[in-house]
Amino acid sequence: MGSKRTARSTRKPTLLDVSRLAGTSTAVVSYVLNGGPRPVSDKTRVKVEEAIQLLGYRRNPLAGALSGGRSNLIGLLVPDTANAFFGELSRCVEAEGRRRGLLTLLGNTGYHSTLGDQYAEAFAELRPRGIFVTTGERPRHEDETPRVYLQWAAPEPGSPSVTFNDLQGATLAVEHLIGHGYTDIVCVAGEIEVGPAVGREGGWRQAMAAAGLPTDGRLIRTSFDRVEAERAVRQVLESDTRPRAIYATTDEQALVTIRTATHLGLRVPEDLAVVGFDGIREARLGAFPLTTVGLPLEEFAVRAFDALDEAFYEGGQAGTVVLDGTLSIGVTCGCPTDR
Repeated sequence: MGSKRTARSTRKPTLLDVSRLAGTSTAVVSYVLNGGPRPVSDKTRVKVEEAIQLLGYRRNPLAGALSGGRSNLIGLLVPDTANAFFGELSRCVEAEGRRRGLLTLLGNTGYHSTLGDQYAEAFAELRPRGIFVTTGERPRHEDETPRVYLQWAAPEPGSPSVTFNDLQGATLAVEHLIGHGYTDIVCVAGEIEVGPAVGREGGWRQAMAAAGLPTDGRLIRTSFDRVEAERAVRQVLESDTRPRAIYATTDEQALVTIRTATHLGLRVPEDLAVVGFDGIREARLGAFPLTTVGLPLEEFAVRAFDALDEAFYEGGQAGTVVLDGTLSIGVTCGCPTDR
């Protein structure tokens, strides 16, 4: 590394400075500092230790005080807790973390990858046990923080994921509508066409194709925001080609559809049948429960923490856990009811 030193900057050296000088990643530097959780070769370890000594690097005081180099914190990144599904998912993750003696840090990314990166970097400074990410984007900057991807398959090697079988759930919902004899079934989907959206839309297409029913011109893409979604749904319900049934890929969109239909004087399910996807409490409870695909969020949270421990702290292999949803029958699909 050379023996001649230049005047040292007043800026404190960082983990990134050490990694650059040692010619390795920040993750490997962290493994050397913390004694794991992954092994480092003797040759690389020597390079890292020399870089630390040369730069005069000192660990973050908080990180240095942590047992095993990790805190009792868990990071959770979600798009928007104003969306009931992510609010309920967050509550389940927080409850399961608390049961395991961990506290949850929550970041709302607003569907913006840059904001997600900023939260992840801030969380990483606190040395969390891990970060749960509900989008499929790889982190912009590599760091040593263990990540588990929720709802999405992991985009980076070595990271586990816990997902739902969205294709199976969507197929259940649409086949149920077809079983009622509906042949004109519109799908209300989100604006994105990746991740969970692929299966939720794909199940509709698969069930319709199997029944010999058309899908051309029967797909509505709209925002997950209820106000924006209402505008798009209203246009369809006021058109001359109003469908007999609507399958919404989220309960939020299904509730918007029901509200819009009611404002237009349509009866649900007599004039318009509606099914959703997620099984949020607002949709399933009350005098007018929605027919929807319910997701096992409590089990989902348990599996997320198990995946984190197995992949990063127990020497296991990172993999993908897939959980099935179940059809929850309400009163909005046309099934007989005592209401």
